[in-house]
Formats: sequence, structure tokens, C-alpha cells
Amino acid sequence: MNEPTKIHAKAAWDGDPPQVAAARARLLAATSRCIERGGLPGTSVAAVATEAGVSRQTVYRYFAGRDDLAKQAIFATADRLGEQLARHVAPLTDPADIVVEAMVLGLKEVRSDPVLRAIWDSASPDGLVATIFTHPAAIAWTRGALGRTVELAGWSEADANAATEFFLRVALSFLISASPERSGEELRVFLYRHLVPGLGLAVAE
Repeated sequence: MNEPTKIHAKAAWDGDPPQVAAARARLLAATSRCIERGGLPGTSVAAVATEAGVSRQTVYRYFAGRDDLAKQAIFATADRLGEQLARHVAPLTDPADIVVEAMVLGLKEVRSDPVLRAIWDSASPDGLVATIFTHPAAIAWTRGALGRTVELAGWSEADANAATEFFLRVALSFLISASPERSGEELRVFLYRHLVPGLGLAVAE
């Protein structure tokens, strides 16, 4: 296997002094590569600095530390997934169908994305992951990914936030333990029977 390519300091940044957005983007790209190789346990400020070809002090100039780096890298990957989910459920008009299809596709894509998969391949997920799953930003992300669910379900703001949190907690449990293994159709049956009533939604006849 080839050694990962290092980005040396002189080539790493755009502008002099470096442009903040470009510097952060390159450090987040380096963080994603570290996560892909070693999951969150193998990701540290030192590892990211080495991967980016800069000093640890340079990393701290743009990020508060390892958890900040990892969180922002995960959110960047999740944003791409959120856009995919929103497109997938856009044609659906029944809120129960939307939440089920979003869960099925979301779990599939998390397990296939190199960054997100690496997080769950470790023996015990990092505590940062659980914190991110119930973070206000994650709730806002999920509401966007679920499209018109809130409108179609007639939820109040409080009900929508609670339902979204419940959706995320169910997703987290599936990712922590995928056993028993279910096919896509078996998972749909399970979700219609348990997730949909748990969200206070009715299954269309």
C-alpha cells in the first residue's frame, strides 16, 4: 500500500498570510484522511498536522483541538449525505414513507462512506459521536434531510424537534449495533412497525 501523500507547508495554503477558508478546508481534508485510515481513535492534532505537512501550532490556529477537527469533518461529510437524502425523499408525500426511506438510505450511506464508515468500524464508537448525534446542528441537519415531513405531519416546533431527536437516537442505535442483520425490505417492515408509531405517525393504507 502506498504511503499517504503529505501536503508540505509551503504548498498547503492559498495566500500569504493564508486564507482562513482555504487553510481550514485543507486541514479538514487531512482530518478526513486520518479518520478513513484509523477512525477517530487514530485521529489527533498531531496526526492531522503530519498529514497536512504543518505544525501542531498551525492546526490550533484554526481549530480548538481534535474534537473540533473531527466534528467539523464529520459535519462536512454529513452535509453531502443530507443533500442526497433530501433529493431521495423529495417525491414522497406521506411522512411515514419519508422517515422510513430516509432511515434506510441514511444507514446504507453511512456504512458505505469511507469517513463515516471508519467511525463505526472501531470496537467502541468515540464519545464525540454520541454528542454530535443530539447536537442542535444534527437536529437541524436531520430536519432538512427529512424534507417536508414536519409540514406533512402537522407537527408543532416542539414536536418536530422531539421527533427528530428520536429519529436520530434510533439511527444511532442501528449504527452502534447492526445485529440482527436485515435486508432493506426487512428493515422497512421493522421501521413501519416500530419507528413510525414511535414518531406519532400513521401508516397509510
